[in-house]
Amino acid sequence: MNHSIEKLFNYSNDLIQDKREKIDKDLASEIKKIESDLAKRNMINSGNWYSKRIEVNLNAFEKFIRFIVKSDLKNFPNQKTEIVYKKIYDRATGGLKGDCPFGTRNIIDEMKRNKVEQSFLDSTEKSIQEKMIYLDSIIKREIRKDKEREKFNKSFEKDNHNLLKNIANGLDEINIFFNKRYGGKKSLFTYLEYKFWFEVNKPCVTKNDFNNSIGYLSNLINGIKKDQIKRIIGIKKDKYNQEHRSIIYLEKLLKEKFPDKDSESIIICFQRILRIRANLFHKQTSDIIEALKGFNLDYPIEDYQFAFNVIIDNFANQISKLHNIFRST
Repeated sequence: MNHSIEKLFNYSNDLIQDKREKIDKDLASEIKKIESDLAKRNMINSGNWYSKRIEVNLNAFEKFIRFIVKSDLKNFPNQKTEIVYKKIYDRATGGLKGDCPFGTRNIIDEMKRNKVEQSFLDSTEKSIQEKMIYLDSIIKREIRKDKEREKFNKSFEKDNHNLLKNIANGLDEINIFFNKRYGGKKSLFTYLEYKFWFEVNKPCVTKNDFNNSIGYLSNLINGIKKDQIKRIIGIKKDKYNQEHRSIIYLEKLLKEKFPDKDSESIIICFQRILRIRANLFHKQTSDIIEALKGFNLDYPIEDYQFAFNVIIDNFANQISKLHNIFRST
């Protein structure tokens, strides 16, 4: 392994050690609270006495293992080799090789000294081993996801110019066909092509970068000319004098004028983008979790470039689909 890779692993070692010390401190505090609570309830050496302590130790262990693999994956630059991935896997699974992680060995020994029922002891040891198997699967999943991200990002970077060009051309042609179909100088999207290229062709590394990029896609969607659509489908303000968002009117137009076309995925994609933009700086909410899940992305976002690449790739597909709907005869 070359010197630069060793340096990165050494850097990650320091982060992991700091994290371990914090987890140990938090765990000791939590164990103390549990023991104090159970002692007050006269439940020392009961099933709960052992189970609760085993549970918090295993939860702390899971937190530590997840940190190890994510720390290594995050702190290595792109183009990780299989050797690097194996090193990351070996480091993360090193703690899974023993029978009892963290403080669970002491608890098991205590159970044996106090001669708890063998069936309860066997069940406890089995649950520990099941946790180890589960954590091994988590490590493999995180590495697999990272490989998929790198593969997708590499492919996206290669085709990025063509993808953005296709979106820009698609928006232009949607406006052209919309104009031909409904006459006058009507167009559906309002956008400046030079600004589109500038905004969405910048690196998306930080949360603010992602917010700006996803914000421009949101502006494109919110910039759909709803007054044009309302005239076409004959919608007036309702009795409450209520105005809806542009996407609501686009959905009505597509359902009414193109009932034989499958337009549901277009609206769903646009709605997800708007929800992500609206909830990005809020606390964890079901809205943004559900919206990201629709793009097969996890919350919280860890790789903003990958997340935006996935979203804009999906957006491009839906723009192409909308273009095909309006050009149809």
